Amino acid sequence: MSDLLDAVDTAHGNIERLADPGALRDATEQVMAVARQHGTQAILAASPVAERLVGALLSSYSELVSLSSQTALASQNVLIVDVNLASGTTVAQAARHARSLGVRRVHAVVLHQLTSVAAQAADCGVDVLDVLGERPPACPSSTTDSGLW
Repeated sequence: MSDLLDAVDTAHGNIERLADPGALRDATEQVMAVARQHGTQAILAASPVAERLVGALLSSYSELVSLSSQTALASQNVLIVDVNLASGTTVAQAARHARSLGVRRVHAVVLHQLTSVAAQAADCGVDVLDVLGERPPACPSSTTDSGLW
């Protein structure tokens, strides 16, 4: 139970840090570097918390479009963005939405991984999953079987 409470506290702290304009700018630049590296054409927030980050990306980088039914078919490379990753549920839900719109290549990027047994790309239904921040130490006896996809 202590690990769960620690993860919740960490997630809350990660979210609060994005209220700082400098931290938001840094996160935006990190995510945009990933977007450029993978030829991202459209972007989608995986959670309400990620909306602030996606808004900053869209206002700073005019070459990106927000994922909608009009842009999805033309967008072969979509980037899903989230702040925190624990089980991968929000990323998996966003990936299902993107795929239902006809997107073929789905890449996800998260700022922070909260647990040592975090979801992998296959668990989240994405082609590639990048974690930008520091990852917790792995638990060798644990396995990831989120059953999300």
